[in-house]
Amino acid sequence: MNNSRPILKGLSCFPKTLEIFKDFVFAELSRVIKHILLTFLKVKHHKTVKRVRNLSESAEKGILSYAIKANSNPSIIKIVREYGATMVTTVSGNEVLLAMKVGYQPENILLNGNGKHRWEVELAVRHGVMLNVDSLFDAEQLVEVVEKYKKSVRVLLRVNPSLDIQDAQTHPHLATALKDSKFGIELQQLDQVLTVLWSSGRIQAEGVHIHVGSAITQVSIYGQMAKVAIEVINKIKNKGWLKAYIMNLGGGLAVENEEEFLPTHSNADKNQCFSTRNDSTSSSYPTAQQLVDEIREQLPEYITLILEPGRSLVASAGVVLTSVLGVKTNCGNTFVVVDAAMTEVIRPALYNAVHPVFPVMLPQSQTESVSVDVVGPVCEGGDFLARRQLLPMPLPKGSGLVVCKTGAYCAAMASNYNMRPLAPEILITSQDSYQIIRSPQTLQHLLRGY
Repeated sequence: MNNSRPILKGLSCFPKTLEIFKDFVFAELSRVIKHILLTFLKVKHHKTVKRVRNLSESAEKGILSYAIKANSNPSIIKIVREYGATMVTTVSGNEVLLAMKVGYQPENILLNGNGKHRWEVELAVRHGVMLNVDSLFDAEQLVEVVEKYKKSVRVLLRVNPSLDIQDAQTHPHLATALKDSKFGIELQQLDQVLTVLWSSGRIQAEGVHIHVGSAITQVSIYGQMAKVAIEVINKIKNKGWLKAYIMNLGGGLAVENEEEFLPTHSNADKNQCFSTRNDSTSSSYPTAQQLVDEIREQLPEYITLILEPGRSLVASAGVVLTSVLGVKTNCGNTFVVVDAAMTEVIRPALYNAVHPVFPVMLPQSQTESVSVDVVGPVCEGGDFLARRQLLPMPLPKGSGLVVCKTGAYCAAMASNYNMRPLAPEILITSQDSYQIIRSPQTLQHLLRGY
């Protein structure tokens, strides 16, 4: 269903990267700010996908595989597919079904996961989806399934290189290759897992998968992982799978500097207005091209490289529109209470993630910037969207705020906690129109099934 609607004009600020939208940006949407809106900008998807696609293609025989878990809205997946993600990585049977529904062929789908239900493995085997083997019990279950259906299956072996947290260079909850991580086969068990897989005769081990984690800021770690991956591929070949050729290094690159989300205003100094936390410093984030350059010399000619970006593809394409419920102080701390919450943007509570926040409408004259905490109304002490955020004061009740970089792991991780309905999702499709890509929930939706 196409619900494209015209957008009214007249907003005075806009993200620098979206200058094509100078004449409007959120004007009509901000009029209905009584609904929290998750808004996605198609032009940004295009620019981001193109950038990451180019970095993947800079490696010989590179493949870009979108990690659906970052944002599973079908409309978003179709855009990512349209602009060059020829493969998708899934972590559940329902994500596999969704990928096929939006047009991906089974052979271009990878089912990952450290714990797969039997029906999910059977689904993948029946349709010819590639699987990651994550453990000894995972391998044993896969052998049972392929023998039941008498079908061949392609697999990658996900290994755990047993990194220390300082090596992973990210938040512990975002690291997936640590010594104490639940993901991957420990290298000491690799031979045992290969023996189980070889016993079937129907399983083709095509390569290795290593995923360090998310929000990675140093590409040197990928060079280390490439060395481990080549060693594992050699072991796979020595076991008898002579055609093993895939090195999947996952995704996880940190997104670009928040500076691009600073608005512009003829009557205000953007550095005095708001934007970043008052203790933040300028950071240089790695590019996918730098990742490829880091590992290029290590790659044998026969290797096909798979990169699995998720957040780096769609995070910057999404924003949350919310409105101010009120401003209060406690012991010298200023709290801007808004109607969005951890139910829409949970990453700050989970990982202390930073999501820049700025007003929909800038003040018409110079105003004082105040360090505030932007918090939601959910009954949890961890319900905050931004800490120590510089915002212009005063912010009257009903003022609109934009929470940036929410295109990944926000809508996908949203919840109905406190009986809060999921927010509607909007896709800006052109300079003067938008499309509803998820309808708002009602109380009836929440009570359905009880």
